Amino acid sequence: MEKEEINEIVNRYQSNEATEKDSMLLESWYLNLNEDLPLEISLSTRLKYLEEVKSALDQQLNLAYFNDQQIAASERSDKNRWPYVLAVAAVIICALFILLYPAKRIEEATGPVLVKNNSLLPAGNKASLILSNGKKINLSAVRIGDIAAETGTQITKIKDGELVYNGRYDNSAVTAYNKIETPNGGVYKIHLPDGTNVWLNAASTLRYPTSFTSLKERKVELSGEAYFEVARNKHIPFRVVTDNQVVEVVGTHFNINAYKDENAIKTTLLEGRVKINNNTILKAGQLAINSNSVIKVEEADPESAVDWKNGKFSFNDGQDFQSAMHEIERWYNVKFIYEAIPDVELRGRISRQTNLSDVLEKIEQNGKVSFRIEGRSVIVTK
Repeated sequence: MEKEEINEIVNRYQSNEATEKDSMLLESWYLNLNEDLPLEISLSTRLKYLEEVKSALDQQLNLAYFNDQQIAASERSDKNRWPYVLAVAAVIICALFILLYPAKRIEEATGPVLVKNNSLLPAGNKASLILSNGKKINLSAVRIGDIAAETGTQITKIKDGELVYNGRYDNSAVTAYNKIETPNGGVYKIHLPDGTNVWLNAASTLRYPTSFTSLKERKVELSGEAYFEVARNKHIPFRVVTDNQVVEVVGTHFNINAYKDENAIKTTLLEGRVKINNNTILKAGQLAINSNSVIKVEEADPESAVDWKNGKFSFNDGQDFQSAMHEIERWYNVKFIYEAIPDVELRGRISRQTNLSDVLEKIEQNGKVSFRIEGRSVIVTK
């Protein structure tokens, strides 16, 4: 984010004109600076902590001012003003959180208490694009508009979280390949040049040609999870290649979960039919579970399979607890550490826009599992 943009956000906050997004950004900055501050503290403790933070900031400002005197006046007029703006923003957010955040009474408990850490926020639209020449583009950092061209194919960021390939001007016989990678805590949508739409979940990678004009098949390679809405073309099949599996369609909607840390590849078909490994036919409403190339087909809950795309965690009876936690790990970019593996059945849906602390608190309500948060680690205690 540019310095001018952050200045505008701070100014809007001081003028009581901040949007919800502005407030979330400021809260995130503050919490990243103060990760060890528990929110479940009394008002008097909050006031005391505010004074400590203000004192510490005063010391930092004094030190910055002293160091500033060593720099020529011509060099510091604009460059060194910025640390003071950030310091002022930190004081503002500190006051907001400590004075206005409703204090929560902590009841005495016999077991571990989940200490909230609201700096562990949900995933957002984050991804990196790797061009055919190896150049890597941070899609969160580039502006909306044309960002690259590959053998006649124009690549455009149409809005935050969506990338479009326009290959209608491609007359080249040379096929270029791109790759898009989402980190833990990132998702992205890609419009491929044939009109196929792909939603990429967190910690996933998709490799694909920038044009299908000169190809006899539309083949992409997936690691992780993605939902596909494939443009229909009965003459040129669409194939998704993962470890130990090839899914072939001519045009349909389906979801593939192929994370390397899971014990099976799961393909759920929402409409039409697909062929898996050239011998298994999957019909709408069915799920294929591929474990070491042994495929089992069963009836599916298609809605649950794409809940992640629609902004929900979906927990079902019989779902392995650690597998469910893998999804939370990837979404919030945390690591689960098991002091014990609980025997617990998870069921229901939770919004993926909920802070991690609140998600874990809901899971704890069944009484058979407890968590505590330490930095970016989540300790499972029973």
